Amino acid sequence: MKSILLVFLLTLFTATDTYSQYDPGQTIDDPNVHFGRGVSITNRSGVDLIPVSHLQIRFVDKSVLKGSLEMERKKYLVYAYELASVDTYDTKAYIRYNIFEDEMEFVKDESLYYLAKEVGRKVRFKDSDFTYKVYELNYELNFFKVLVEGKNSLVAKQGVKYVDAKVALSGYDKAKPANYKRLKDEMYIALEDNSLVKVSKNKNQFFSAFGDKESDMKSYMKENRLNHKKLKDLKKAVSYFNTL
Repeated sequence: MKSILLVFLLTLFTATDTYSQYDPGQTIDDPNVHFGRGVSITNRSGVDLIPVSHLQIRFVDKSVLKGSLEMERKKYLVYAYELASVDTYDTKAYIRYNIFEDEMEFVKDESLYYLAKEVGRKVRFKDSDFTYKVYELNYELNFFKVLVEGKNSLVAKQGVKYVDAKVALSGYDKAKPANYKRLKDEMYIALEDNSLVKVSKNKNQFFSAFGDKESDMKSYMKENRLNHKKLKDLKKAVSYFNTL
């Protein structure tokens, strides 16, 4: 780890920096954000660097963001950048989760970067105490919020949907501006092999997800009057599953 960080720091300090220093109080509300490419998560004053490779990039058009800040905020559960750790690195950086894009964003030298996705990668937010982990779903890598962590985990896929503007077709109709709508979280059980099983509303399908522990889980949930459709009961069920 120390050797990786040292190599990164040498690379960083020998590179030509074409951007101005990032202001610790600044966020990407400024539409003049330019996107570049780099090999690290960087920080505000007093926060160390996390070496990360293969960062994705995206350019933000100033005209798209102008006058739409309130709408942009709806892409996020928490709009402000928050101190977070990545994987097992001891160092931290300021990150926020863009639910609509399913990307972890951070700023370096006034440039916005996306954290590279790798199966098993974890992002832990300090203040909110949220943890996100990367799993593969339908052949794509996605961030999932971890609700119960263990050899088997309960995770939630969060989503935000873009809704097109609606034009008033008559005097009785009402026009609606374009908007982002938060979707209901989808629950999954992440098994030991990192495969995902969607939590079904159907009771039989739900219990089949526990494999050879199906009868044990049925007995436990019946004895404790747990309903798999209730989140607090579902958390208890998965926690018990990890003891079997």
